[in-house]
Amino acid sequence: MALAGASLVADGMLCASTKLAVDSGADSGYHLLIVEGYSRTKETTPNGEWIESRPFIVGGRRWTIDYSPNGDNSQDEEFISVFLVLDDDIKQSVEVQYAFSFIDQPELRVPKHIRQSEPVCFYKCCDVHGQFRFVKRESHFGDLLLSKEGADITFEVGGEKFAAHQCVLAARSSSFKAQLFGAMNESSVVKISDMTADVFASLLTYIYTDAVPEFVDMEAYDGHEIIYAPRLLQFLEAAERYDLQRLKSICEQKLASFICAKTVADIIAVAERRQCYWLKEACLEFIKAEACLEQVTRTRSPCFLKGLLSKFCLLTKF
Repeated sequence: MALAGASLVADGMLCASTKLAVDSGADSGYHLLIVEGYSRTKETTPNGEWIESRPFIVGGRRWTIDYSPNGDNSQDEEFISVFLVLDDDIKQSVEVQYAFSFIDQPELRVPKHIRQSEPVCFYKCCDVHGQFRFVKRESHFGDLLLSKEGADITFEVGGEKFAAHQCVLAARSSSFKAQLFGAMNESSVVKISDMTADVFASLLTYIYTDAVPEFVDMEAYDGHEIIYAPRLLQFLEAAERYDLQRLKSICEQKLASFICAKTVADIIAVAERRQCYWLKEACLEFIKAEACLEQVTRTRSPCFLKGLLSKFCLLTKF
């Protein structure tokens, strides 16, 4: 991958440089955003404000990176936000896949935190895609998870192994506490057979850092519902299983925005099974408004259908 220049932020400001955009000369490339004196930058750049990188060119298009050391908005003030911005006039949309990598010690060149996007489209100049919650500020627990230092429990999930710390898991999850410190548990290896490795990895990241995976933050554009709703449903079930109520609520709210004719059957089934009453009601209201009950009936079991019909009939009585 070709280098598309670098930007240096020092004492809260982008260092003076030429406005000429650095061209990677390729369809893929990377730009280095180097922050010196992070504490000073954090003090001088309030929540909701950002520092813009030097422009750079990748794939024949001009781009910049917006960096918010105190988060883009009041809900994300405990996080660093980063965004890729199209700084070019275009006549047709541009599809892009990007990744943000955080490197704490540049001389080691080892990414400690990576967030990669699904393919996204930029439609006009100044369009923005990125991470509102890229990394939590001063998240030492996140470092602990990445370094595996002091790990005393290993999980085997989907053919992969994950090292973790029992005290952290127990402090954050009553379910983990019961599982790991129960009278009958003496094993340092726990096998989980009914969850995918990527969902479990995202679950651990949330437990250690409060950061949710990108698909939870993804906006509900056309077609995104079909892609992200299944992953969100898996994440919601994991949150319920390990008694992470705040995470469960976050997933419910996002899934409500993903309800459509093609996703409502799967969403309402999980909402019923996991006792997500508010999400279930949102699905029923959608079915009532869109008259798509027939599509739901083609994908669900008779027992589930019986209960759904009963509830639906109550909703449709005026």
